[in-house]
Amino acid sequence: MSVINSKKKISVIIAAGGSASRFGQKDLTSKQFLLLLGKPLLRYSIEKFIKIKNVFEIIVVTNNIESTNKLINDFDFKLKIVEGGELRQDSVYKGFCEVDTSTDLVIIHDVARPLFKIENLDKCIERAVITGVAILASPVVDTIKSSISDKDRLLVKETIDRAGMFLIQTPQVFSYNLLDKVYKKFRTPEYSKRIVTDEANMAEILGEEVELIPGDRTNIKITYQKDLSLAEGILKELNNLDNNIRVKSGVV
Repeated sequence: MSVINSKKKISVIIAAGGSASRFGQKDLTSKQFLLLLGKPLLRYSIEKFIKIKNVFEIIVVTNNIESTNKLINDFDFKLKIVEGGELRQDSVYKGFCEVDTSTDLVIIHDVARPLFKIENLDKCIERAVITGVAILASPVVDTIKSSISDKDRLLVKETIDRAGMFLIQTPQVFSYNLLDKVYKKFRTPEYSKRIVTDEANMAEILGEEVELIPGDRTNIKITYQKDLSLAEGILKELNNLDNNIRVKSGVV
């Protein structure tokens, strides 16, 4: 269980409308239905979020409402299912419109990251209460090079200094008031046509400070079939570690 001591009310938005087309399986319309060790990805995230203290509602944004409802209708928890939009940012905004306005914090999460750790999310929540927005990130450890195209070849343009570079993950946590302010600005003609990578990007554009919380490299994003196999290996390892801890502590 989460150990957050804050009395802040927390809402969760899960972006679950992403296509699984890169898996090469035409019958899959969304990543949320992909099976990880026999369980749909969406259920992994929901099962974790309901363990977070003070989370009182979860909004799932999807392009398949009927199938999603069948997938999660057995949870004894306040769940809302909302139809997604054209772009991810449109979908998350639709989810935000369904958030209870009495909430204090909003967690935004991609269904394609089922392996996030609750303790890391707890850190984001703790900091977002103070700073307004905190997001999970993993330091870049590989060499980074930008490229240029030359007819049928791809060439190195330059090597980029990786110091201070991070790979951004979800969950991301925002104060409700800050996220509301950001969305109101991005619904105006000046900003409405801008394409952003995530809601933290929107906050950055408007000059808000976004705090990075070191995450875990096991919090991978499942995009290709090989990512699902990698996630299975990580999950099995985590389950074995948890079982060993239980045995050593005498918990059965």
